[in-house]
Amino acid sequence: MLNDDINDAFMCPECRALGYCIQQAKRNSENAKRKYFGLPIEPFVINTNLITERDISQWVPIRTTIKDANTNFGKKLQKAHELFHQDEFEQASYMYQDMLETRNDCDEVIIGLAAAFYFLKKYEEASSVAIKLNNLLHNSFPYRFANYCETKLKEENAEMISEFELYDDRKTKISDTTLLNEINSII
Repeated sequence: MLNDDINDAFMCPECRALGYCIQQAKRNSENAKRKYFGLPIEPFVINTNLITERDISQWVPIRTTIKDANTNFGKKLQKAHELFHQDEFEQASYMYQDMLETRNDCDEVIIGLAAAFYFLKKYEEASSVAIKLNNLLHNSFPYRFANYCETKLKEENAEMISEFELYDDRKTKISDTTLLNEINSII
């Protein structure tokens, strides 16, 4: 049983009710058998499909939870959170980045920046910020979020490649038709 999974608010309801991740327990049991028989152990792969955009949006608090909320930094952080929840992700990301330069130890800033990058479809940046967060927080959501961002990036790249191939096929068909028309006009 992993403590990370117990503290993870983003576990499926069934696992949350049990207090541990069923998939992880099954994997641990299978790996124990594999180890006993001298077979290679398979790494645990977290299912990133369980993350929704709503989960990511709720990851950013509506109200700041830092102790110094009445300071200039706290008010600026609150303003960034408000911008984020008003879907002003670009402005919020600029504010989070500015705050990160002065306070790189504030997990709320890192969470806000990672989520803002996600909604701006800057998946690579969101993933790299979330990986930094994984060291600060002791739960698996930042790791799952980073994996999810990488999956979205791969999907986006695959879509771009297929669109390019489709465009290239159209171009080839157009040139073939043009060539056929030229041959017919000669004959």
